[in-house]
Formats: sequence, structure tokens, C-alpha cells
Amino acid sequence: MVEINGSNNEAGLKRALSWWDCAGIIVGIMIGTGVFSIFPTLIAQHNVSFLMIMLVWLFGGIFALFGAMCYAELSSQFPYAGGDYTFLHKTYSSKGENIVSFLFAWSVVLIIRPSSIAALALILANELLKILAFAGFSGPTAILLTAVSATTVLTLVNIFGITVGKNIQNTITLLKIAVIVFLIGFGVSKLHSNLSHFSPLLLPYDKNPFNIMLGFWSALVLSMWVFGGWNEAVYIAEETKSSEKNIIKALVAGLLTVTILYLGINFVYIQYLTPAGLAKTFSPASDLMTIWFGSKGGIVMSSLIVISAAGAINGLILTGGRMSYAIAKNYPGLNMFSSIHPYYRSPQMALAANFFFTIILLVISKGNIGFVENLTYYTAGVFWYFFGLVILGLMLLRRTVPKENIPYKVPFYPILPLLFLLIICGLVWSSIKFKPVETLTGMSILTLGIPLYYVLYLNVKEKGEK
Repeated sequence: MVEINGSNNEAGLKRALSWWDCAGIIVGIMIGTGVFSIFPTLIAQHNVSFLMIMLVWLFGGIFALFGAMCYAELSSQFPYAGGDYTFLHKTYSSKGENIVSFLFAWSVVLIIRPSSIAALALILANELLKILAFAGFSGPTAILLTAVSATTVLTLVNIFGITVGKNIQNTITLLKIAVIVFLIGFGVSKLHSNLSHFSPLLLPYDKNPFNIMLGFWSALVLSMWVFGGWNEAVYIAEETKSSEKNIIKALVAGLLTVTILYLGINFVYIQYLTPAGLAKTFSPASDLMTIWFGSKGGIVMSSLIVISAAGAINGLILTGGRMSYAIAKNYPGLNMFSSIHPYYRSPQMALAANFFFTIILLVISKGNIGFVENLTYYTAGVFWYFFGLVILGLMLLRRTVPKENIPYKVPFYPILPLLFLLIICGLVWSSIKFKPVETLTGMSILTLGIPLYYVLYLNVKEKGEK
């Protein structure tokens, strides 16, 4: 069965990171492509109101902080590679069985990772075709072919063992932050001549309290996708100086920075595009640059989004293939997916499997950029279900692990974990209510992993007994 390596302390990792270093890592992980492209639009479609749009982004940052604090406590106890998989494996394994961690890996391979790659591929294709508009490429078919081509090329790049360099990735991150700061600063500086665009709409058109609540929670599912990454950012606790104090300082500083940047850029979007205009465009950042600097400004912004999306897709393919490879190694029935390319030394079949599932989702999308929202809800129920199990695992561990053995403790325990569990319930409820087909499809695929696990587990058990 799957084994998790020993403590990183035994491996001698050096505590070299300050809280400032950690905060920078958190910001770099979290700021992605979503805030420049379709997600502000999708959120505005749920809440065509200045106040509600801003509240969604504000609460997204607050809720992410709640979750990050819970993960910080777990990472201080289990500072190993694997993140959520490690937490679930350590918490829910019993008598040699680890179905919970297997199902998490199953969901990552079949649901979470392919849908994230497909969403980014659609965003990349939509922006790239805006740049190539002069060549006559346009429409859903062109977007589909471009998205499939981009996914194919980046998968082949990973199979051939060529990855985007760390310095390039870091440069892209700094560039994205600089662009957000520029958009906010330039937009605010011009507000004196643009006050007529300030939206007077403080409440949604629909005054039904139930519909307002559903719209808010449904939009929150989307904003939490854009805030994604905080659950990966706390795994550096073992390499942080005085981690008990500095991890929480880094989390607060990093998430506060990202939240302010997201609030600022959406404020500017609303002032120049209006809530109704924001709800109609699928490329708010490009449209904003076009308003200010003409078509050349829009092309520059679209180019940045394409580069950013390509880097993110590359990273997801790289790590996704290795997740599939690591799990396949532990189950004889999945041996085919644990093969390594004889020359390039890459997990070729695992990468091919991820590619296959991603292409299925792209074909289903038919090149419709709005399908990004469907992909988000396709993963939402499964994604938040496992987040809930991780938080429950934290509370179970609190009953068995002495307090003095916990390096970092989540503040306001048990109120904060319980509050985060309630938030998770709200996100799952709104996902099922707003997009029942997509949400329940993802959850149904998750359940298919249950019989597969027991077939593989019994196979392993029989071989072990022999």
C-alpha cells in the first residue's frame, strides 16, 4: 500500500525561510490567470451589483485565511510531501486500508486536475485568438482546436522531460503582480474623469433574499477557485524559521495582500466597465487595456494572459502526471500507468492518462469559453468534500495528540474549524443548487473509485499473503 516517508526533519531540511519569504511564496502561488480573464465576469453574472461583487471577493479572502490557518496546524504535524493526500492518509488509514486517500488521488487524476487544465486551456485559447484575430481564427471551433493543441504541446513537452524553468515561472509571477498594481494605480488615477461610470447599484436587481444568498454563495465558489493555492502554501512550515510564529504571519500577510489586489482590480473593472458590462465580457483585463490604450493595449494584456495560462498548465500537467504515477506504483492493477520513458525518464503513461481526461472535457465544452464555469462546479463538490474531511481530520487529531506536541495551533479552536466546515457546507450546497448536473457528475465519478479501490486492494492483499 501507499507509504508516506518519514519526517522532513530526518532529511535535514534547513530552516532558512523568514515570514517575509513565506508571504512572497504564498502570493506567488495564489495569483494566477483567473482574475484577469473569465472569473470576474462569471462572478458579476451572479451578482450584478457593486456591493455584492466586492463582498464576494472580500469574503473569498477571509474564508481562504480560515482554511489556511487549519492547514497550517496540520502541516506543522505532518511536514511531508503530498499535502492533502498525506493528511488524509495519516488521519483515515485503518488496518492497512486507506480508501479515503485513494479516493482523493482518484478525484485529482480524473476530476480536479483535468478540469483545471481544461479551464486554463480554454482561457488561453480565447485570449490567443484575440491576438490572432487578424488571421481570421474565431468562434468556438477555433477555441476548441487551439485549447486541444495547447494541451497536446505542453503534455509532449513534459513527456520529453522539458519543463519551464523556475526563473521563468518566478518572472511570470512578478509580472502578473506588477500588472495588477499597474491596472489599479492607473485606473484609480483616472477616476476623476470617469466618475460617471461609478455604479449606483448597491443591491442586486433581484430583491428575493433567497436568490441573493444563492447568488452570493454560487459566486463564492468561483472566487475560491481564483484564491486557490493557499492549501499548498503551508507545506513549507518545516523550512521556516520559528514556524510556530512565522507561518501565521506569512499567511495573514500573503492573503491580505492578495485580497487587497483582487478587491482593487475588481473595483477598477467595475468603474470602467460597470457591473453589467463586467458581466458581459469574458476578458475584462484585456478590455480595460483596450479602453485605455486602444487595440495594442488589449493585445499586450492578452499576451500576458496566454503566457501565464501556459505556465500554469505546464505546472498542472507536471504535478498531475506525477500524482498519477505515484499512486499507480502502489497498485499492481495500475502498473501500466507507472511506466517511465526509457530515454526521457518521464512518467509517460501517467501524463497520457491526464491528457486523455482533459481532452474529453475540452471536447464536451465544444470550445465554449463559458464552459469554464461548468468545469468549476464539476470539481466543486468533490474538491470541498475532501477539504471538509481534512478539517475533520484536524479535529480528530486534536483528541489524540497532546497540545504540547502541536507546533502550531489554529487560533480560536474549535470555533474557526467549525466555522470553516459550515462555509464548506454552504459552498457544496450552492454548487448542487446552482449547477446540479455538473456538481453531481463529479461526485458520481468519485464514487466509481470505491469498487476500483477494493479490487486493487484485494489484489495487493492476496499478493502480500502469498
